[in-house]
Amino acid sequence: MSYLLSDLAKKFEVMSTGDGSTRIEGVCGLSDDKKNHLAFVSQRSLLASASTSQISGFISHPDFPVPNKPNLVSENPEYLIAKIATLFATSKLTALDAIHPSAIIDETSYIAANAQIGAHTVIGANVSISEGTQIFPNVVIMDRCKIGANCIIYPNCTLREDTILGERVVLQAGVSIGADGFGYVMNNRKHYKIPQLGKVVIEDDVEIGANSTIDRARFNETRVGKGTKIDNLVMLAHNVKVGEDCLIVSQVGISGSTQIGDRVVLAGQVGTVGHITITDDVTVLGKGGVTKDIRTPGTYAGMPIKPVKVWLRAIAKLYRSLK
Repeated sequence: MSYLLSDLAKKFEVMSTGDGSTRIEGVCGLSDDKKNHLAFVSQRSLLASASTSQISGFISHPDFPVPNKPNLVSENPEYLIAKIATLFATSKLTALDAIHPSAIIDETSYIAANAQIGAHTVIGANVSISEGTQIFPNVVIMDRCKIGANCIIYPNCTLREDTILGERVVLQAGVSIGADGFGYVMNNRKHYKIPQLGKVVIEDDVEIGANSTIDRARFNETRVGKGTKIDNLVMLAHNVKVGEDCLIVSQVGISGSTQIGDRVVLAGQVGTVGHITITDDVTVLGKGGVTKDIRTPGTYAGMPIKPVKVWLRAIAKLYRSLK
């Protein structure tokens, strides 16, 4: 599989410079230094390393093309290489084709004609799976789940009853959607389980990383908004609401009934208490602890969190005092 640089320029409608007959056999990072590959440069400081590398071509910003190399020119080089990289994607599981004979599917469920169901998958009653959706082996989809078009559900995922997925949702391997929320009430010095009767709704274009878990609501719904991307090993508790186009990085834990706005970024190992609200356009840096509402957009850090400039001054003062 290979492409001429000029063909890539035409396909993705960008300008090229240098030798358009350069043949590209894959994409790589600058440090990989692979011949016949395409990399990207988004910082002027990397131009010297790029120009002396073995890499055959670059995607570069119009203000600083890589000298002595053919270039595809883009205002956002990293975005363009992500699009080009899809051309070099290899097969994932050749055996995934139509409905595998070992799949167990309740007769009341609807499977679109061009959906693909992998080996040893179990699908419960009154489930709906729309066109173009791929379900890899060993997935369990329980009763009354609804899965939109062109979703990808990788091996060993579990969708508990009444889960709803929108279109183009991606669940990486081992994701658990709709487990019971962690709800108990004390009676006679014993913990009594509170039935978790709600559901989980995942809107369009959401991706959820491997081994992440999203619990069902106690009565109503846990919801993840359109375009949100969730990393591996993330925990969303019952009744959580996450807005659109958020980024939730690995090992984040969001406690029950927390409300998160749009375009929120929670970096690695951020944790929240329950029943709080985080407004739109907030970033919480790694290991931040959110203990109360955040009502002003901005960047926050620390435990408990403070605006990042306040936190940095406090840390600097602490270390000065130790001297």
